Amino acid sequence: MSELAKRESAPIFTDGWDDTAAEAESRVIRGSLLKFSEGRWYIGTENEPVKEGRQLVAVANSAAWVKWQGGKPVEYRVREPGVRLPEREELDDCDRASWENGSDGQPRDPWQSTRFVHLIDPQTAEAFTFSTSSGGGIDCVVNLADQIMRMRSKHPNAVPLVELGAAPMRTKHGLKSKPMLRVVGWRNAVVSVVIEQPGQVLPAPVTTATSASGQGKPVNDMDDDIPF
Repeated sequence: MSELAKRESAPIFTDGWDDTAAEAESRVIRGSLLKFSEGRWYIGTENEPVKEGRQLVAVANSAAWVKWQGGKPVEYRVREPGVRLPEREELDDCDRASWENGSDGQPRDPWQSTRFVHLIDPQTAEAFTFSTSSGGGIDCVVNLADQIMRMRSKHPNAVPLVELGAAPMRTKHGLKSKPMLRVVGWRNAVVSVVIEQPGQVLPAPVTTATSASGQGKPVNDMDDDIPF
């Protein structure tokens, strides 16, 4: 029996986890929040430093206008698939006189154009969400999306394995750092899990080859699958 036939004939579990997981899929923030500040990556409200060189699979992204009041997000206007994000003028609270002051003491627009990148640890399946509304952060997300689309012209199911890093950025205040999601490999987004025996679930392996030039350039086997 082929592997595809085995998967199709596998028993359907009704233990409730699928339905509960669907609730997480509807959230803008999934798992732990990833933040970038002053050239470093941090996890959660405790600002736990991310180990240098950590790699995660970027499985999805979304965009939204986020409204802030009292230092907290109070409303999300999430972009619908295939629909452009509304222009700022199409939202409310356009009167600067009613805006709260930011950390610089100046009125700050309550609506922030924000990008969210959903990532998964390939070893533990732990979920993370990178949220950014800065120019450098949005540029990082847009560049990654452009790279993904180029790869998908040949491999439609490709998702990138990215390394959390930083890159220099020139600003009017001098040289600063911006977040970088550097692609270090590619995975197949098609679900493929083989159940060897009760209680043991093994994800299909992902291999990395060496280029024909012998220079050690990574070449990913896009025929392999990962379990998300």
